[in-house]
Amino acid sequence: MPELRLLVASDAEKLRRLLRTCWLDTYKGILPDSVIQTAITVWQSKESLLRGLQNPQAFYSGCFEDGKLVGMVSAGKIDEGTVKIFQLYVLPSHQRRGIGSRLMDAAIRRFRGAGKVVLEVEDGNQKGISFYSKYGFTYEGRTVVKIGGEEIPCLLGELRL
Repeated sequence: MPELRLLVASDAEKLRRLLRTCWLDTYKGILPDSVIQTAITVWQSKESLLRGLQNPQAFYSGCFEDGKLVGMVSAGKIDEGTVKIFQLYVLPSHQRRGIGSRLMDAAIRRFRGAGKVVLEVEDGNQKGISFYSKYGFTYEGRTVVKIGGEEIPCLLGELRL
């Protein structure tokens, strides 16, 4: 059974590799290459990941199998009753094994007492939309995320607890 634990600064390189693999698998053909490159080189730089991992308000949990990081979630409280899932990724080779649900459960447990969980998922990310729907999220609206000069249409997911 894969082990779930909090991610720490020494996990930054493993996290960077996982995110790169998952971003290329998930968004190739959905998002412009320029957006994928920005994600890989800027948001997923070791420095950027370390800032996130060292933020006391942020929750980062990882799923490890034989020492290899195979899934991750990052979340935070955005107001008194609301938790936001910022990222949830599982390696393609490890999907459909319950890892995503375990990571989501851990994030929700960490912010016990919140009344709802929200997230944004790219309109074309069918695997993500399907996973979140099966978990119980409904899509109450849409938004546009601006990345560089690109506008990325997203669904707004919400889960009442």
